[in-house]
Amino acid sequence: MSDRFSAVSGRNVVSRTTAEELGSVTHVAVDVKRRQVASLVVGKGRKAAMIDYDQVSGFGPDAIMVADESALHEPRDDHEREVAKGTFELIGKRTLSDTGNDLGTVTDVVFDPDTGAIESILIGGRPAPPGSLLGAGSFAVVVLEPAGSGELADSRRDEP
Repeated sequence: MSDRFSAVSGRNVVSRTTAEELGSVTHVAVDVKRRQVASLVVGKGRKAAMIDYDQVSGFGPDAIMVADESALHEPRDDHEREVAKGTFELIGKRTLSDTGNDLGTVTDVVFDPDTGAIESILIGGRPAPPGSLLGAGSFAVVVLEPAGSGELADSRRDEP
């Protein structure tokens, strides 16, 4: 069953060990090369913490479960500090094709909560395959667009 980044924002993170709420998700970080969720950001500002996605033990519609509060960690480097600020948040980000065309705005991302794999990127409500994702930065998201087509391409089409 799929989930959406927009639905994850604000979802509570709960410790299985203590049954205590550890905070709520404010951002979802993506590993562009692997095309999957890398981590979740819990909290805001200086109190923002990260949860590596492999620490998530359950992902339900009402809560995200982790073993205990040791799953939370402070941002470890400058990149993670920017992730915690929301600099690389995909939703609301301008989307450019690899040929430089403005394709609109990322409206949501659909993913598999069991694996974190991205299933599609919604650009102006139009689905793009995960293989079309080439890059994501503070300025824009870049996706592959074939010449002369209104549809977004999958960059994995040429992979063996």
